[in-house]
Order: sequence, then structure tokens, then C-alpha cells
Amino acid sequence: MAHNSGTNTNIAAMAAGPMPPKHTTPKHGTEPRLPDSSLQQGPFKAFASDPGWGEAWWWLGIPTLLALGLVCAQAISRDFYANWILPEGYGFLELGQFIIAIAAMSEALKLAFRPYVRAHKLLFAFVCIAALGCLYIAGEEHSWGQHFFHWKTPEYWAEINRQKETNLHNTMHLFGKKPRAILEVSMLIGGLILPLLAFHRPEIRTNRWSLFIPAYAVVPTVVCAIIFKATDAIQKKLGIPSLVMRPSEATEIFIYIFLLIYLILLTRRVYELEREAKSL
Repeated sequence: MAHNSGTNTNIAAMAAGPMPPKHTTPKHGTEPRLPDSSLQQGPFKAFASDPGWGEAWWWLGIPTLLALGLVCAQAISRDFYANWILPEGYGFLELGQFIIAIAAMSEALKLAFRPYVRAHKLLFAFVCIAALGCLYIAGEEHSWGQHFFHWKTPEYWAEINRQKETNLHNTMHLFGKKPRAILEVSMLIGGLILPLLAFHRPEIRTNRWSLFIPAYAVVPTVVCAIIFKATDAIQKKLGIPSLVMRPSEATEIFIYIFLLIYLILLTRRVYELEREAKSL
């Protein structure tokens, strides 16, 4: 996921460099610019920083190995899966969800301080919302520290919380199922449907809003999330055993991996935009 040393040097130098120049509308016949929502018309070109097959070891390999690992772990030993993968707080999935959400929040916060992001109000608002959303996910996953420090839930809160924990998502659907449903639909549209459409219609990658459209690299993670989500639905409706116990937990970790990959690649695109702005 890292650039070469030369690119890292350029990025570090740009952090203290000048703000991007005033936005102008490119004239017909000029060299294509990178997608920029502040420009009314192109021509635009696709981002070169999006990972290709040379980096498939992480964007394809990691989610695939994780999915296979979860399925194999249960197939080999259900007790191991129940005792080490699923437990609240310190199980592999719960702790992994927390760490990934914190990493995604850190990436969003880092983005919020980039010169290009601060110069674009819509993008700045977007990454701030992303940071707050990731903070909410991390906090809720570990009941805002209760799973770490084991404090007792106040009686008045335990009465309205289904699991008697200090979190919001076990009190009302408004704080749990609805935000997750919005996230799942957004992931399906942005992480699978749009990339598939872009494969057949390349102009999707070369319009002023292309900065926000996820790269192809998120597709394997989204597919893994869909697979576990489907097995969860089949188990509940038809009673057919799922690939793993509590597949909703497996679904969640892939959703959060999608968020992390998306923000990492958004950061790479912003660096690329800043390099272009410096060269103009």
C-alpha cells in the first residue's frame, strides 16, 4: 500500500508547500486534469494512484485469506471458533473490528489536514463525517471502553439496553440497524455496482466526481461481505447452516475493511491531486 521512497519524499515536501491554485475551467484541447469537483468541465483523466494487479497481494489477498481463514477455522474446530474468534471484547473479530475502525478514523483525520482537502469544503465535510462515523463504530464495538475496563452498566441504562452494555446500538434501531443498513447499501452501490459499471463505461472514472468513486481494489472485500451477509440471511430464513457461527460478525469486519481501504485510496488520490496542483 506504500508508494516508493521517491514519492514519499515528494509527499512530505508538499505538506508544507503552497495551497492549490485557484480553480479554473480547463479550455478545450488542454491536457486532461485529474477529477476535481470544483472544475465545471474536463477533460479529466483517471487516477494513476489506484492500485493495479501489482498490488493484488493486499487488496485481493488479504480479504480472500481472511474469509477462507474464518471458514476453515470453524470447519477445523467449532470450539476454537467460539472461544477465540467470536468472544465479545477480545475475540479476533471484535478486536479486529475495533482496530480497523480506529485505523480508518486515523486515516480520515490525516486527510482532514491535507491542503487540498481543506481547500475543498465538500471533501472536507465528507472526511470529517467519515472520521466521526469511524469513531462511532469503534466506540460502539467496545461499548465505549466497557469491554476493556469492565465497568458496571448503570441500572437506568441497563433497563433500556438489550445487552446491558454502555452503548447506543443495543437500545434503538435508530442507532444500530439503520446506520448499518445505510452503510451496507452505500458499500453495495459504491463498492460493487459503480466499479462494475466503470469497467464497461470508463467515463465514470473521468468525470469531476470520480474522486469519490471507489477504486476497483475494494471489490474483493465487498464480495466477501456480501457472501457472509447472504449466508446470514439464508440461515435466518431457511435454517440452512451458515459458513461460520454468527456470520453477521464476519460481515461487519469486511464492511470496516472496506471503509479502511476506501480511505487509504482516497488519501492516495488526494496526494496525487496535490502533486498535480504543485506542477501547474
